[in-house]
Amino acid sequence: MRAPDIKDTIVAPSTAPGGAAIAVLRVSGPRAFAICSNFLHPNKALADPRPRLTHLLKIKDGDEVIDRAVVLFYRAPASYTGDDTVELFCHGSPYILRSALTLAIRHGAREAEPGEFTLRAFLNGKLDLAEAEAVGDLIASSTKAEHAAAMRQVEGGLSVTIKDFKASLVAVLAELEVRLDDAYAETPPEDAAALSRDILAAAEKISGAAESFRRGRFVREGVKVAIAGAPNSGKSSLLNALAGAARAIVSHEPGTTRDCVESPVELGGHRVIFTDTAGFNPAPGGAIEAEGLRRAAAAVASADIVISVMDGSAPESPADRLAAGTIADRLSPGARVIKVLNKADLPAARSDGEALAVSALTGAGLDRLRAALLEGETATVEEGGLGGAVTSARHFQALSRAAEELGPAAEKIRKGEPELAAEHLRAALSSLGEILGETTPDEILSEIFGRFCVGK
Repeated sequence: MRAPDIKDTIVAPSTAPGGAAIAVLRVSGPRAFAICSNFLHPNKALADPRPRLTHLLKIKDGDEVIDRAVVLFYRAPASYTGDDTVELFCHGSPYILRSALTLAIRHGAREAEPGEFTLRAFLNGKLDLAEAEAVGDLIASSTKAEHAAAMRQVEGGLSVTIKDFKASLVAVLAELEVRLDDAYAETPPEDAAALSRDILAAAEKISGAAESFRRGRFVREGVKVAIAGAPNSGKSSLLNALAGAARAIVSHEPGTTRDCVESPVELGGHRVIFTDTAGFNPAPGGAIEAEGLRRAAAAVASADIVISVMDGSAPESPADRLAAGTIADRLSPGARVIKVLNKADLPAARSDGEALAVSALTGAGLDRLRAALLEGETATVEEGGLGGAVTSARHFQALSRAAEELGPAAEKIRKGEPELAAEHLRAALSSLGEILGETTPDEILSEIFGRFCVGK
């Protein structure tokens, strides 16, 4: 996004392209009322607009009536952007919307960049950066968990906590600076110990918030689940049963699955991305099957959870042992394994006290498997010191940088080096300020708002 000129008046549709019952066109900026008075009639309504009241006006191009629209006026600063704003609710014909957009541009508006309305809200102090980012997350949310996390942030849950973190550090920094201003003042050992404890207490809270990203990222990215095991253990059937649809080809012939098949599914309000993998065959029949095994191992390595599928109706085989060994070797740190004995509808040929007995055919045991999938990865999405886990990598990085400065700050205070301690505290405050947009470089702002749709 180019550097915005907030003196421009901008225009864009706020509804998705294509035919619909209603379309919304938003015009915002210092000349919004004057520009719209050229094509909204009777235009006396724009001579002294009455805010937050609906007006039924005609959209006219010269003498031609394009449509009749319900129009709302917002006077600065009482609008989403903080600028004068006009919102037109017209019939959802692409022609009508395109004509109204063209009229606004013809009379002096500029077509908005992606996210520029929300960028203006940020620049005008209507939202801080964390709240503005959450608007984009809210628009993109497709599950209950994504929606809940975005709403918490839109309503200021993250911002309030970051401000609390900052306030605790500012209090310590202020105490240090008072002592630095007095050349004759020395910090008594008991005061230095108290300041050091305050810093370390803040560091613990900030580190805890950063650590919540390990699970909070599952809200944004989804939980990656690899379904792995020996050939013909029922992996594809299990995927189809969990997905509630035929996502993978099922056959009694071993080796039917040669490549990884991804299938995103919503479970309990959370996004879960299942990957069906090729069966681990100790004697692969050619280069294609060997490549499938390599990809299966890679899927295991990148998974948050691995469902290790065994055929409960057959004794343990060399393929089972190969699958178990590969999973153990390739499992990433922090990932976990759920053992499953499939084909529970058939006579059992083995038992495993750690495994869940399920039947992909009848559905027996699938509810317990679904519960096991969600029990660890989603717990801290609803918990944590921020009214919910951190879901943004940018916020995680800023919190981590802030926490890293605080250990050295506490140490410098204990060593009687308050000047250096103050520098570490200022660096930590700067990192926290990046989350709220107080110290965020322009290129980061461009990247954040460039992800938005046009019209928001």
